[in-house]
Amino acid sequence: MIKLKRHKPIIAFIVVFILLLFLHGIGLLRPLENALVWLSKPVAARLHDWGANFNRNYSERRAKTDLNVQVAALQGEVAKLTVGQANCQDLSVENQKLRGQLQFLNVNDYRAVSAAIIAQDANSQGEGHQDIIINRGAKDGLRVGLAVVGSDGTVVGKITAVKDLTAQTCLVTSPNCKLAAAIQNETRTVGVTDGNLGLTVKMDYIPPAEKITVGDIVISSGLGGSIPRGLVIGRIKSISNPSNEVWQSAMIEPLENFNDLTVVAVIIP
Repeated sequence: MIKLKRHKPIIAFIVVFILLLFLHGIGLLRPLENALVWLSKPVAARLHDWGANFNRNYSERRAKTDLNVQVAALQGEVAKLTVGQANCQDLSVENQKLRGQLQFLNVNDYRAVSAAIIAQDANSQGEGHQDIIINRGAKDGLRVGLAVVGSDGTVVGKITAVKDLTAQTCLVTSPNCKLAAAIQNETRTVGVTDGNLGLTVKMDYIPPAEKITVGDIVISSGLGGSIPRGLVIGRIKSISNPSNEVWQSAMIEPLENFNDLTVVAVIIP
């Protein structure tokens, strides 16, 4: 008797369930079922919309996340390719300059030491001073006064100080960077060039009787020092010949673009 009372809820549930199945089978519950379906339509519609919106938002977020990951990966690849291309271009430019130097040295039978510019001298003082440091020094046979040339063989400066592994070079446009020079005119006018405020090169004390013209090439004269004759310094850009002055002067434009200097060669006589 106690066991029967304990199972009464289960028995009642089974009886009700069977009764509902029977009533559903003979169609007596159809009006009630239709009413329940009609009443549940708004809730079902809302649940359906909520589920659809959730799935759509989740899919969009997932797609956006995947797209961001892909974009980040592609940006990383682009950065790597850009760096690689820049390195290749830089190496190509330096190789081209070195080939030009080698050709110049072979043609002129010069002995030289190639060097890379590693710094601008922070100790260079005064307006227009443009001293640079190269990665060769006394152990490579360098000494003060040697000519430094660029990729096309034109003089860009001369050695002013030497250490074991490095050397300081003044550019020809730097004040007090003097070179014994000669103009390739009819009389091969000789003189001394000096830097002019880091922009051009100036040649003073040219006798007024000397005939010089714009466009004349100025070369090293080979007089004194350790710089051989014939190295191109630049081209005459303008001439100053005031009537009340004893001397005339010439402004010389270097043929090398010093902003592009990365490798040089030191001529060793």
